[in-house]
Order: sequence, then structure tokens, then C-alpha cells
Amino acid sequence: MFYSLQFSFWYLFFGTILTYLVWGFIVSFEVNLAMGGSKMARRWIRAHHTYKQLYYEVKVFYPMIYVGYFFLELLPHLLWKTPKAVFDMERLFNELFDEEER
Repeated sequence: MFYSLQFSFWYLFFGTILTYLVWGFIVSFEVNLAMGGSKMARRWIRAHHTYKQLYYEVKVFYPMIYVGYFFLELLPHLLWKTPKAVFDMERLFNELFDEEER
């Protein structure tokens, strides 16, 4: 009995961590694409998220968004001098959602 409870705790623990990483990767990728100017990513966010949903997802996955920004924008800029997107979440929210939607 005790062994099965301990075993299920670790399943839940690692399942929670893996869920955070996978979901965070998806949110990070879509937000970084939208910050980079992708019209398709912006349309997808507008179709699937309200302002509050995206705001809370960004709040929860902020560390993952920074990691995604580093690998998708900053590192290629430093290595190959490619243009990089400006990391500005407020500008992104202003461009995606009107005042009355907030």
C-alpha cells in the first residue's frame, strides 16, 4: 500500500513538470513568433485566446518565454547577425487586443 502511494506521487510530480515544460514550450513558441511579427501566429492567438487567457499564460510561463526568446531570437542574432525581435510584451498585447477587449 505505501509503495503504491509513493510511486504515484512521483508519477504526479514528474507528470506535472513535463506538462509545464511542454505547455510552456508551446506558449513560448507562439508568443515569440507573434513578437517577431508573424501574422499567422497573431491570427492564431486572436482566434484561440482572450486577453485574460493569454495574460495568465504569459504570467505562468514567463521563464519559458525568456528561454524561447534566447534560443529563437537572441542566440541567432549573436551568432549570425540576424535581425532580432524586441522583447516587449506590452506592445504585443496592445497590438493583439483592443482597449475594449481588456
